[in-house]
Amino acid sequence: MECVETDHDATVQHEARAAARAALRWVTDAGVAVSGAMTWPSTRTPGAPYSDDLYFGTAGILTALAEAKLGGLNEFDDHANAAAERLRQLARLAAHEDVGVCATELEPEMDVPDLSLYTGLGGVAAALHMWAQVAGDNEAELDSRALVRSIAVRAAAERSQLGWHDLLSGQAGIMLVLLTLGDQGARQVASQLADQLTAEAQWVDGLPEWFPHRDKHVFQPNFSHGLAGIGYAFSVAGRELGRADLLDIAIVAARRLIQLGSQPDGTLAVPHSIPLATAQAPVSYGWCNGATGTLRLFEQLDQIQPEAGWSQYAQAARQAVRSSGLPARLYPGFWDNLGQCCGTAGVGEMALDRYQQTGDKEWLAWAETLAVDVLNRSINDQSGVRWAHTEHRQDPPELEPTVGFMQGTAGIASWLLRLSRVQHDGPEAGTIWWPDRPDIR
Repeated sequence: MECVETDHDATVQHEARAAARAALRWVTDAGVAVSGAMTWPSTRTPGAPYSDDLYFGTAGILTALAEAKLGGLNEFDDHANAAAERLRQLARLAAHEDVGVCATELEPEMDVPDLSLYTGLGGVAAALHMWAQVAGDNEAELDSRALVRSIAVRAAAERSQLGWHDLLSGQAGIMLVLLTLGDQGARQVASQLADQLTAEAQWVDGLPEWFPHRDKHVFQPNFSHGLAGIGYAFSVAGRELGRADLLDIAIVAARRLIQLGSQPDGTLAVPHSIPLATAQAPVSYGWCNGATGTLRLFEQLDQIQPEAGWSQYAQAARQAVRSSGLPARLYPGFWDNLGQCCGTAGVGEMALDRYQQTGDKEWLAWAETLAVDVLNRSINDQSGVRWAHTEHRQDPPELEPTVGFMQGTAGIASWLLRLSRVQHDGPEAGTIWWPDRPDIR
């Protein structure tokens, strides 16, 4: 399909790419050499803790640099290779049972390792796979697969100690890593985790629900911490394992979300917490606790059961986001986040997904509108380009700019680079694989 550019499109494309490039320079300059590789702090404040995970740390930085590589920017290859080496070291140590978590000095810090997708070793495996796909790094791919085997062994041995249920830090995310990157043995462990999750479900009016953690008795039904993300993992498990019972769990999870989130105007926005933590704003719109993430379950079910009508619920969730008023700051506290997890970059990824799915240029135009707002909110001075979120209850309200992917500058830059590339290449532009994102074609 031909992509016809306007002058406005070309301007946004150029400005987005330039800002993202400068921002990645700010991000890579924050890297710290260690053990023949490189790790990253959460912020550039002296003394900030280092992390190697997908959410805050090295794995997320490597993901952003994979996006840069896909977009033809090779100036960050040295930093990307250093980040990949760091993750390979973690993978190799995990295979020898010498690492507990994504720790600063590659040493165990707790008895039970964090195996999860966004805060643990699962994200390390995912990031190595992403980089390997883009850069043709066979060593990274081999270490990713070996790490997934190690995760499977540990998950099988320590299932009873995996207290978190959710996609971000718990069993659902581990399932996705095992199902999408693992061998037959890993898939068997994923099946066992699915059975454990089923046994630990809470049932409300005949429909399932999960607390994020066994000891946290507040439902957060959306994607990162609750029902939508866990349901997504069940939908993938049902398809990959050929288990109709697991697909049934995903379907009834989706029905509960419809029950909770159907609005009088025909949109779908599920409360961010039950009971509500904030009555002033009962729903959110981002990837983590809002419609942007939750619609992924409906998209995935629509791919599995294309005649069942799931697409209408995905569209209702998209419409909730589009009609919310974002990215305008409608009142203090509304839309003060620009990141992948809770803010504009994550919503922008959804808009680009939809454009690439359908070729509908309205979604590309809206992504450009979001990008202009993000570009206008950047900090650009002698220290470099970066972004800060806002907390309206704090004085001053601007928070310290963070470095990493899900809440920081790396993730915002990654989205802007993808936007620029999609503007240039059209709907057929290449995409970075994610274990928790449906195929867009």
